[in-house]
Amino acid sequence: MRALYRALGTAAGISILAACTGGQSGIQPPAQVDTTVQSTRALQFRVGTANYRGVVYLNTLATFRQTNGLSGTLFNTPTITGPAGFTVSSFGISTVLASNTDSGTAHISGTPPTQPGLPAVSTTFNQVGGVFAYGISPANSGTSGQANYPNNTGVASGFNSGCIPCGFIGPFGVLFEVYTQPLFLASNRRLPFLLGPPAVPDFHDGTFPSAFLGYDSGFMSFGVQPVAGVYSMHVVVPSATIGVNTAVFDTTATLTSVAGLGPQAAPVVAFPVNGGGTTTGQVTVTVPPAGAGSTSQVLYMIDINGTSNNPTFYAATVPAAGGVVILSPTSGPKLPSGAAGPPVISGDAFFAYTVGSDWDIAAAAVPNNLAQTPALPAQADVTISTPNGPLGGGFAVP
Repeated sequence: MRALYRALGTAAGISILAACTGGQSGIQPPAQVDTTVQSTRALQFRVGTANYRGVVYLNTLATFRQTNGLSGTLFNTPTITGPAGFTVSSFGISTVLASNTDSGTAHISGTPPTQPGLPAVSTTFNQVGGVFAYGISPANSGTSGQANYPNNTGVASGFNSGCIPCGFIGPFGVLFEVYTQPLFLASNRRLPFLLGPPAVPDFHDGTFPSAFLGYDSGFMSFGVQPVAGVYSMHVVVPSATIGVNTAVFDTTATLTSVAGLGPQAAPVVAFPVNGGGTTTGQVTVTVPPAGAGSTSQVLYMIDINGTSNNPTFYAATVPAAGGVVILSPTSGPKLPSGAAGPPVISGDAFFAYTVGSDWDIAAAAVPNNLAQTPALPAQADVTISTPNGPLGGGFAVP
């Protein structure tokens, strides 16, 4: 999990509480440095493939945790470097990378804190992207040390001004502090992968900030061609003094096969209706078998409120053989009365898509798993379906 979990009473042991940003370059914030970072944090890294719409891209999986299983730091700067022959360039249907200094190189990087008066260098993750408890996220703390989490618009309004992938406006509503994937593809082809209930404990019960959308899924795919070989991850944890590091972590992972998992079929969604022709609030999703080579799959679901356009995320772990997932009429967020609400109402839009994988995505996620080094696969492969509905456009809730 990201900084939100720490904001709910688990802030102890974080190395740095703030750092400079693309929109606030060179501001020196108050900071508290924990000198035990190097010896008490653990970084894990895997690479693999992501089969999406019939094209095989590069996939990664990372964890960076304290001994209590929560994120290692509030701010860090990662760099992923590929083997000989690996190049960050357009692959499949991709966006132009001309403004990204990673373009044409063998690395995918973030931007470290910048000296006052100097512009921040444009990189893939910019200054907002870091490695956290389960994956790479645009969740680096701002200059005030304010907690960062998916759709924390208070941070996003200024902090993400230089991070195009971190803000997303599309069919899934307006998203902030969320990397949609595969990165480098056009925004209308990327998908968000946030874990909601019942795959993780319910955060729609009023105990979390109302804007919080979900937990990270650990994997991060990129619209670049995978190359077999050894990939390295280099993570720098800065100190309160720009240019001076608190800790540096290095690890490697090997991509053995670039074949990818078999293609993933889209799920089928149904809304039971009552006699008046409107939804009962229940959603039934039939999930087909996962792509060949998958051992597990996750169903991701998003309800877009027809009035506010606000998204609500749900997720469920499904066997590789497929199955049926039912969100009951009381599976949704609590109503003002305190009663459990429906997951959908008439006039909403509902999206569902699946990810097959060779590890259990939800089982390794925080808060389900608070091990400092959760078990990860030797190679982290995923296969991603398109969303349900005509042309992946979702379904209108009757």
